Amino acid sequence: MKYDDLLKIFSNRPFFETADLLTLFPEEESQILPRLSRWVAAGKLVRLRRGKYLLPLHYQTRAPHPFHISNFLYSPSYISLHTALEYYKLIPEHTLLIQAVSTRDTRHWDTPLGSFHYHSLKTNRFSGYKLIQLGINSQEMALIASPEKALVDICLLNSGEWDLKRWDGLRLQHTESLDPKILTEHTKDISSRKLARGIGALIQYLLEAK
Repeated sequence: MKYDDLLKIFSNRPFFETADLLTLFPEEESQILPRLSRWVAAGKLVRLRRGKYLLPLHYQTRAPHPFHISNFLYSPSYISLHTALEYYKLIPEHTLLIQAVSTRDTRHWDTPLGSFHYHSLKTNRFSGYKLIQLGINSQEMALIASPEKALVDICLLNSGEWDLKRWDGLRLQHTESLDPKILTEHTKDISSRKLARGIGALIQYLLEAK
């Protein structure tokens, strides 16, 4: 396996895993791993986490969106919480940390491409997201929570009660785009008294904001 081989194969699909290389090249893992480490040290590869790599930007024909990277880094997962709210322009702040939820354990990675945090969510609560095209190519597609589900996830995954004052502190904007019926549907699908109280307060907050 030579570095030029990686460039030819992955320039249009810059992500790859160690398992991909073991399938593509007739070499043992004990031979491949030291080579990958040397290329990372030389700046020829970006290590996102153990076993997951990315070609440097100047070797990519299609630059991936950070949300696409998030989906790849830890799967299954979808973008949610404050990151999704910013994407939908529902909050004024710019969030540097990319937040997502997963059915797997809570994890966090700081990478050369940004910081990624994944909150663990029960399988029966892992819903309310869809694949969204963020640009013109396949590297710019990502699974993102709906605006309403992002708010539900915030209520579920943050400790304490979400009352009117706490929702007001989130400084929500463009709230006319939010659908109280969808919020109510998510609440019915998830058995949680805390969520029911929190989303009830949110719907009251939205009605008062009109």
